[in-house]
Amino acid sequence: MHATLRMSRPVWTSMRAHLLASRDERMAYLLARGGRWPDPAGAPVLDLLVTSVLLVPDSALTMQTGVRVEIDPVFTREVLIACYETGLSLVDVHTHPFSNDAVSFSGHDVVNMHATHADFLARMPGTPPAGVASLVLGQSGVAGAVTDPGTGALRPLERFLLLDDAVTEVALCPSLC
Repeated sequence: MHATLRMSRPVWTSMRAHLLASRDERMAYLLARGGRWPDPAGAPVLDLLVTSVLLVPDSALTMQTGVRVEIDPVFTREVLIACYETGLSLVDVHTHPFSNDAVSFSGHDVVNMHATHADFLARMPGTPPAGVASLVLGQSGVAGAVTDPGTGALRPLERFLLLDDAVTEVALCPSLC
């Protein structure tokens, strides 16, 4: 499976600045329209187009340190209900503010993605197509992962495109530890 995430450059720039303005980890949820189709060779493609950003307020965090963040389950539940009712896909974003160069998901992040991505896909209706992904931001880099809806396998996000007057591809760090 090939996976691409697309979002507006101004929205990305604003979200990134907010999330990295703290020495503690922060989070956001991106809601996206999902599309699935085969590429010319017949391999599945998942395209996620971000339609809105929900910055998780620090007051909705039950744990927040420089190396860990946890969201109040009530906040997350409301986001999941919105995805279900509107047929939107979900991308969770968190920071590793301590990462100055390349950034990657921690072992804890990977275990958490396996569980939360599988749960999301199991709860969402099949139509419209839903996808689930994660991003981790460092001071100078971003890494992404997506779960293949067909196989349940966690894979690196292949492409991240910023949309503006021109389309810019963001270089992704190797993402899975």
